[in-house]
Amino acid sequence: MAWKMLNSNMMEEWQILQALKDSLLNHVQKLTNETHSSIANQLCLAVADLFCQMVQWNDAISDIVKTLSTSEVTSTYLIDVLKFVSEEMNSKTLRLGLNRRYVLMAHLESQKGLVLDFLSYKMKNATPQTLARIFNCLASWWDNTGIMKDTDVRVSPLLEGAFYVLQHPENYPEAAYNASMEWILALLYCCPTVSGYQGELLKLLQTNIYGLYNVLQRCSLQASKVAGNNMTDCLVYVDRVSCIAQIFGSLARTVRSALVRSPTPPGSSEPGDLRTLECLLAVLESPPPAGCRANALHTFYALQSLADDAARHHNCLGPSPGRQNSSASAAGDIISNASRPVTALLIPYFTRVVVALARYCPSNTEDLEAAEDLRSFREDAHGLMQDIVDLVGADTIFTELYNHIKSLQEMNTVGTAINVFREAEACLFMLTTVAKRLSPHDPEGRIASLISTLVLPGLDATPPAPLQEVGCILYAELSHWVACRPEIRRRIVEQLIQIVERSAGVPAAQLQPGQKQAVGAALSALGRLCTVYRVHAVVTSNATSNGGGMAAATLLEEHWKDIVARVVYLLPRLAWAPVQEVIDFFEGICRGLMCSVAYSPQDTFPTDPRPSRAILPERLAQLVSVSVQCLSKLMEQNQPVESIDALSDPCVWLDYLATIFRSLQNFLPRLDDAYRRSRLNSTSTDEVQQQRQAEVNSLSDSAQACLDGCLRVVTTMVWPVIGQVLEHYSTKVRPMERCCRVIRFMARSFSVNLRDILPDIANKLVQSFQRGNHSCFLYLAGVLVDVFGELPDCRPGLVGLFEALAPPTLASLSCNLVEQPHTIEDLYRLCVRLVQRCAATFLASPNVDLYALLDTALQSLDVLTLTAAGSGHTDVDNGQAVGNGDLKDTSSASTAAARFLLEALIFTTEASEDAPATVAATTDASALPRPTCESALGARRLLFWLLQPSERCGGQRLTTSCIHSCCVGLSDDRFPDMADLLYHLKNVMPREVFARWVDCALSSLPVVRADGLVQATEEQVADFKNAVMNASRTNGIVHALDAFVVLFR
Repeated sequence: MAWKMLNSNMMEEWQILQALKDSLLNHVQKLTNETHSSIANQLCLAVADLFCQMVQWNDAISDIVKTLSTSEVTSTYLIDVLKFVSEEMNSKTLRLGLNRRYVLMAHLESQKGLVLDFLSYKMKNATPQTLARIFNCLASWWDNTGIMKDTDVRVSPLLEGAFYVLQHPENYPEAAYNASMEWILALLYCCPTVSGYQGELLKLLQTNIYGLYNVLQRCSLQASKVAGNNMTDCLVYVDRVSCIAQIFGSLARTVRSALVRSPTPPGSSEPGDLRTLECLLAVLESPPPAGCRANALHTFYALQSLADDAARHHNCLGPSPGRQNSSASAAGDIISNASRPVTALLIPYFTRVVVALARYCPSNTEDLEAAEDLRSFREDAHGLMQDIVDLVGADTIFTELYNHIKSLQEMNTVGTAINVFREAEACLFMLTTVAKRLSPHDPEGRIASLISTLVLPGLDATPPAPLQEVGCILYAELSHWVACRPEIRRRIVEQLIQIVERSAGVPAAQLQPGQKQAVGAALSALGRLCTVYRVHAVVTSNATSNGGGMAAATLLEEHWKDIVARVVYLLPRLAWAPVQEVIDFFEGICRGLMCSVAYSPQDTFPTDPRPSRAILPERLAQLVSVSVQCLSKLMEQNQPVESIDALSDPCVWLDYLATIFRSLQNFLPRLDDAYRRSRLNSTSTDEVQQQRQAEVNSLSDSAQACLDGCLRVVTTMVWPVIGQVLEHYSTKVRPMERCCRVIRFMARSFSVNLRDILPDIANKLVQSFQRGNHSCFLYLAGVLVDVFGELPDCRPGLVGLFEALAPPTLASLSCNLVEQPHTIEDLYRLCVRLVQRCAATFLASPNVDLYALLDTALQSLDVLTLTAAGSGHTDVDNGQAVGNGDLKDTSSASTAAARFLLEALIFTTEASEDAPATVAATTDASALPRPTCESALGARRLLFWLLQPSERCGGQRLTTSCIHSCCVGLSDDRFPDMADLLYHLKNVMPREVFARWVDCALSSLPVVRADGLVQATEEQVADFKNAVMNASRTNGIVHALDAFVVLFR
């Protein structure tokens, strides 16, 4: 293709470029209306690329316009060339550099009048297709060039033409209508940055956009009229509503600050004119089919940002009504709004938004695609509601929705709870978005009335699954309110358990629509309720704790047997259960258990953790038993994995185990009774002191007994099965990753208390790694180093584990580095942990190939950066990025490699006994004095890598890699990593050595390309070097990189 030929010829002599220019322009002149669009686009793009790169092409715009404006056909393609010119200026593929872009911007600035004159001329008698090209070109120039001002807008005929198209949707095709919208959006985006709120352009845009209000209503009505007869026309009108909705949303974002700080009455024509909100509400309140979820979403970002800014403005004056504490009055919203008359003007509009959103949220369809669309829309609506709550207040929204539900109850003629529940389902969902922000004390009893009269009876009547799901979500969001009311809590827990029980044993093919989601919501709600650990005093006939016949009653204490027997033990019969929701269920239970074993001082009812500690090992065994038994059964029967997330998939049960142990990460701190012991030891009376000391001893004994019991569960129940899984599935990636997660969280939760099984874990890892060579074992080894590396007697074994894993890993990376970002990341995470925890043993070990590790890390910086830069290339025809790997994975891998190099440099600075000049002057380490310790030996090995051989030493290669990778295309968020390396390298080395390395790195940059393009002047290169050499902190080098690399991008 022409543009590929251009890229291959750009480095030739001027004569070739001149011939190429003439050839391309000649080819464009030969295009006809019948030429395929892809061929025409490639030629026009080639001309634009040549314009951007050909330094010697003076007065290019006027030359292109003069050459291609000779006929009606070629002048049409000239519009495309002008559009591509503005887009290619900032192309990551061309890598023009800042200096060249400044030259191009100056040239376009001098020629924009000619371009606008040409486009204005083409507007006369333009066909709809030409109008689309003109408006797309205008949008591109306003979006990309950075030179357009509000005074450059030609009101007549350009702007008037765009709004004429928008006001007559019946007369223009989709391409012209969308293109005119894009230009208006570009103008709105530029308004605040160009002229603030004082320019005439914004007033002109506002006036014309408000005129689209009637167009939107007309299109909405037309869509409703033809919906049943002509779907093609209906979709056209819906598309027009979508375009106008995007314009309304962009206008709201443009005048957002004025709407928040100085809203004015509708019709004032000021920037804060509240007609802007009326326009957004017109979209949300449009009748179907124009009033659809897709069109409503166009308003979400504008409403979200507006509500967020208004809430922040509230917070500047006082606490937001949406963030009320438990003692807030029921009239808090009214008082807050009355005291802020400016922002109070916005609240009625956002209240209408809440009611309008409820219209889009009912779940009344059995169509799976529509159900997924609804679920996605509800997630977006939930995010929007969080910002609206901050502005309007949870009580105000709750009252509005509560009154609407009450009116539904009054209008209900059938009188059954399920019918009322069905009609109120959308409002209940909206309530779930604010329920968490309501006071759990419920002083007016409205939540209790809603739950008692609607939700509880509705779920008792076994409604359809979507209604069950919303009810469960509401219970979960009201978990703190439920925890304060034990009687209602008992009914709710029973309902949730019954939803799960009724579905046990039902084959996946026989599930009702939404039943899977309802069971998942019930499981998640049970977990949320268990998380809120609230103790209530109950009267017992034989209670001995806490005196007076009083005992502690919590959800876990009251319902543990039911939760285990009726939910946990049923999981093998729920083959289709949503895995994530089951994970939430286990996490909630374990978090509640962790609260129960800690001393929680309360004013009215202090808890004694000893009973909960005594029973925790048994409960832990019950929770893990299902997963352990199912894993054992799968291995005994050698059952193949039928599908992902099925019960035959061992990863499901391993995920449940990992969740349990991940939720126990606060286990050891919870057993620490230092606070309780200090309270008990505060009395000096001898008799009381003896009693207090006995209780302290009892607390300590209970903690140790609890720990010992849980360790027995891990070592006798869980670890033997995990070890078998490591052997049985050693060649499969997913089970091995999940096994490593289980072991990782076990180690994090029980820490060094698992040191007795550490050798067995290490042996299993090595054996499985030899069969599967999975990188997850490297990550797990890093976790083990982090947990056990502080123990001196464990360090040799941990380094030995690395010595077993590293050689095959390095051999694999030497063959295919770019395709293994996960392996690189896991390997160097392990190396970082080894340097941090046991550096001397690790770096001084003769069995560790340190040079290979350092060289591979350096290659990771180079090769992975080039891969990331190359993936930025985009195919012109389909707009898809061309690349071989995930950029996020690549970035994480090079980050880990850079972190290892940085830790090595820091260690060298701290531990070295040798002067760098001495090391540089010798090639034989035996000629140097014997190191006094392992740390000094490790630092010496690092210094030799940095300084030997003198021509291509590690220090030179590292300096070059850091600077070149930033210039080639490393993402800006990685610059601090490179700056850290340069800064510490400068601190380790003598100044003259580091300066020589920087000079060598800069001299190999393409500061002047063969085609004459000067990417960096000598002064700019010298300024960068001085900034690096004189930087006293890392930030100074980061700023220098930021300013320097744009010259090459």
